[in-house]
Amino acid sequence: MSERLLNAINRAQEHLLSRQTADGYFQSTFHMDLGLEADTIFLLRFLGIRDEALEEKLVNFILVRRLDEGGWSIYPGGPPELNTTIKNYMALKLKGFEEKNQLMVRDRQIILSLGGIEKSNSYNRFYLAMFGLGNWDAVPSIPPELVLLPNWSPVNIYDFSAWTRAIVVPLSIVWAFKPVRPLARNFNIDELYKSGRRMKDCGIKWDKRVISWKNFFLFFDRMCKLLYKLRLRPLRGKAIKKAEGWMINRFDKSDGLCAIYPAMINSVMALSSLGYQIDHTLLKSNLEEVKRLLIDRGDREEMQPCISPVWDTALCAYALGISGFPKGDEAMRKAGRWLLSKQVNEIGDWKVKTEAAEPGGWYFQFRNEFYPDIDDTAQVLLGLTQIDMGKEEEPKKKAGFERGLDWMLKMQSRDGGFSSYDRDNNKHFLNKVPFSDHNAMLDPTCADITGRVCELLGRLGLDAKKPPLKSAIKFLKRERIPDGTWYGRWGVNYIYGTFLAARGLSFSAGEASKRELEAAAKWIYSVQNDDGGWGESAAAYEDPFKKGKGLSTASQTAWALFVLFANGDYDSAAVERGIEYLIGTQQVDGNWKELFFTGTGFPRVCYLRYELYSAYFPLIALSEYAVNRGKLKV
Repeated sequence: MSERLLNAINRAQEHLLSRQTADGYFQSTFHMDLGLEADTIFLLRFLGIRDEALEEKLVNFILVRRLDEGGWSIYPGGPPELNTTIKNYMALKLKGFEEKNQLMVRDRQIILSLGGIEKSNSYNRFYLAMFGLGNWDAVPSIPPELVLLPNWSPVNIYDFSAWTRAIVVPLSIVWAFKPVRPLARNFNIDELYKSGRRMKDCGIKWDKRVISWKNFFLFFDRMCKLLYKLRLRPLRGKAIKKAEGWMINRFDKSDGLCAIYPAMINSVMALSSLGYQIDHTLLKSNLEEVKRLLIDRGDREEMQPCISPVWDTALCAYALGISGFPKGDEAMRKAGRWLLSKQVNEIGDWKVKTEAAEPGGWYFQFRNEFYPDIDDTAQVLLGLTQIDMGKEEEPKKKAGFERGLDWMLKMQSRDGGFSSYDRDNNKHFLNKVPFSDHNAMLDPTCADITGRVCELLGRLGLDAKKPPLKSAIKFLKRERIPDGTWYGRWGVNYIYGTFLAARGLSFSAGEASKRELEAAAKWIYSVQNDDGGWGESAAAYEDPFKKGKGLSTASQTAWALFVLFANGDYDSAAVERGIEYLIGTQQVDGNWKELFFTGTGFPRVCYLRYELYSAYFPLIALSEYAVNRGKLKV
């Protein structure tokens, strides 16, 4: 196996290096099945733009992603999903597909079998109201007065997750104006209402308990709508002005608001609702940022939810360094320079809850200055440990590294764990807000990010018996599920969460976590597939019986191997079979074919395929195995 193993490592290195750009970052694309192509058509129509050529290409992509049995899923192999299927049905009907078309008949049957528009989420119903396809009373209230609540208030926008904040503030402006702009003359989708009539309220039932957060927020929703109708809104003008300023301020040094698709399109629609014309610099530039997310596939256009150059570059540098690629090679130094150029220098939303911290983190995209995140920062720092910048540039790297580490450590939450964008973002009662059905209202601490931080701190030699590492280790042990696994917040699912938690404990706590590592390894052994690999479907988020089950993928096989390595196992039959699976499935170009979604956006709502997950994770696994077996020197 030795020769085949080293050849596989070399080919994987070459593949990654082929993805590096002249600027130093590593290029990849980002995939999500959530009907973003349909949303783009609706956005253009909302603005009064008719781009028939682009619309045709977007529709072609929608048709390609349609399931054979009808409808659209949110991950490969998944069942039809209601909200995505409604949006894509709307897009097809708008583009001339008749109701009696067999495709439309089948899709309509699926939508109605899943509950119709009445069971769709609040964001879908927002769009329906905006296009005259539903009633504004069926949309949860998002009053712009929310931005007037002070930071010390029990509820304020900084208690929401960063992405919710960026999505909701623009929507609050739209809600205040309640525009109705038909997509086309006499266009409707009333056939998708299961009851046969349009909804007149949110469709959310009151809690049987009189006193509950759910009932409180439903009462608040009703009162907001009543006051709106009675025109009792003395602070409305001030609130809209502040929401507008909040939004525009965050366009600066960003690839659109929060540099994620939902916030970006909502901000464009908010600008239009405020009266900005299509040729205004602000609206025009932010619309262009949305269009930059498009991937041209000839006769089709695919829309990305965002882009991931910082994340991918950090992981590529880390993987190459682990695999023995020269740390001082110019390719590594170019990556290092580019990463250091993306370090945040400005204060962002994180400052509200973490006053002691100074700028120093990293974000996910090309530009997103207001929203650095802990996961990217930890991975960039891990990547930088694998790069030798040379005598002249090493001091700059060291200074940036120390600044980034300081920011990250100050972002640790009181429970010892780390979340994505904010500290102590854990007011769980906010999950009862009517517009919280995107299942990501909050940004609580999680095992996967905390595990990555623990790996970094362990590699840096921090004392596991002292804070901050001591409390992070305690958090990981406390979050462990009785069967030995950890939940995966940002990757599918228990294999991902278990890999990062176990790896973090191994590097930071060592023998002190022997019991946890043995239990994790035991579970990994139990879910290995017959082909030697490991896999897990996103269905595991909804069905506990599917935990650790799924067709083998390269990335998830690597993650499973990391768990076994963390427990000191480099030579069992399970490890040998896993390594053989990776070597045997590698393609000629050094990559691995992986079409399944192994990344997680919002559990049960949206999933992701990172194009390079199937390249750098297997490379790390093969390399760590080779080093341990004495086949590779680094």
